[in-house]
Amino acid sequence: MTSDPNRPRLRQLREERGWTQQDVADQLIRLAWLHNRERVGVNADMVAKWERGAKGVSTRYRDLMCLLFGVDADYLRVKTTGSKPRTSPTAAPDEGSLVATLGGAASVLDQLGAAGEILQPKMFDAWKDELMHRRALLKLMGLTPAAAGLGLGEPETTRSGKPTPAAIADLDTLADRYQTLYHSTAPASLMTPVVAHLATASDLLRQGPAPADRLRLLENRARVATLAGRLAFFDLHDPMGARGYYNLALEAAREAGDHLQAASALAHTAFIPASEHGFPAALDYLQAANRHVVKHPHGPVASWLAAVESEMQTNAGQPKAALAAIDRAREALGRRDATATKLVWFDYYDSTRLEGFAGYATLRAGKYRDAENSLSVALGRLPRTAVKQRAVFLVDLATVELHNGNLDEACRIVGDAAEQLHQAGYATGADRIREFRTAVAPWKTSEAVRLLDEQLIALV
Repeated sequence: MTSDPNRPRLRQLREERGWTQQDVADQLIRLAWLHNRERVGVNADMVAKWERGAKGVSTRYRDLMCLLFGVDADYLRVKTTGSKPRTSPTAAPDEGSLVATLGGAASVLDQLGAAGEILQPKMFDAWKDELMHRRALLKLMGLTPAAAGLGLGEPETTRSGKPTPAAIADLDTLADRYQTLYHSTAPASLMTPVVAHLATASDLLRQGPAPADRLRLLENRARVATLAGRLAFFDLHDPMGARGYYNLALEAAREAGDHLQAASALAHTAFIPASEHGFPAALDYLQAANRHVVKHPHGPVASWLAAVESEMQTNAGQPKAALAAIDRAREALGRRDATATKLVWFDYYDSTRLEGFAGYATLRAGKYRDAENSLSVALGRLPRTAVKQRAVFLVDLATVELHNGNLDEACRIVGDAAEQLHQAGYATGADRIREFRTAVAPWKTSEAVRLLDEQLIALV
């Protein structure tokens, strides 16, 4: 690396991140669109010339690079061309991860196809809101000056179009895609388009669509808000954010007269107090959810509510009540119900997931053989794409092996679970791994545990 004090630092910044010149070009293209709503034609050859100082950099590209690399213009040391420079955006200390999230979100947007174009006016707003939230947390922890400015500028407010049937159909298509991506996509990357989706739906609702179109938008909002809540709570450890999304889902479902989506929102909310050992409050939410299912009977949803109750009773130290709830879940799922139509949004529960719930309940009840049978069935049936759920089932199975005295096999299985989580991230699964690691602490000097620790460190 040259020590020339006048040479641009672009190459140094790029190599520190392990990027190619084409990577830098791609990131600038995404950032220009999401921040400024403009398409730019930067390529790897231009980046190479900027690095050598052979070509001047316009203030537009300079400002984008400041944001991308988290530095100011003086640090870049690039020759600028064009109009008088404006104040360059200066990134906060943690914006490297946020820019990575932006890149991930843009990648998800690419995967959404043509339907995803409806989200573009709201994508940068969603990412900027996350940046502001992260900055606020850093200030509270004293990690960044309270006066630090965002330096992002204010993109022109853009409407999301008209609430036409075609636009609403695009939102329904996107909701399908999110559900598919949820199982294997980094949660922070998926959350950005999901939040942009909710903002887009709000824009369309504010325009006073026809009653039938409003109903479809409300059903869509309930579905996507529930997914946002799941991402916030189960994947990102943000219970306060999750509660807000679930409340939004509940309001939308109730206005739409959709009792089953209302039941889903309430049951998901129950996990929040349960995580703080507020089991009476959690069971109250489940009772409210069951009242909605009484109004619209549906065997699979009723079964899921019983399965969720089994998990909460298990964690409350009530194994008999938990096993009774599993029995009710099996009965409800096995009941032939002509009215139980297939729900497009209800993709997180079936007979396979019920076996997973049963495995957890019997494990905590000390019925290790029953737990092993249920978890083995669940793992055998679970789709390979369901990496998050697979990781949880694997850790539970490893706990069975530990109770059976098979430390080596238990650690091997948890290592497999950690590999699964490394693909997609899942805070709930990571919590299970931490619980397992605590359980094997008495054997921390054994080769199996030491190898597991090395594997976990390598995956961080």
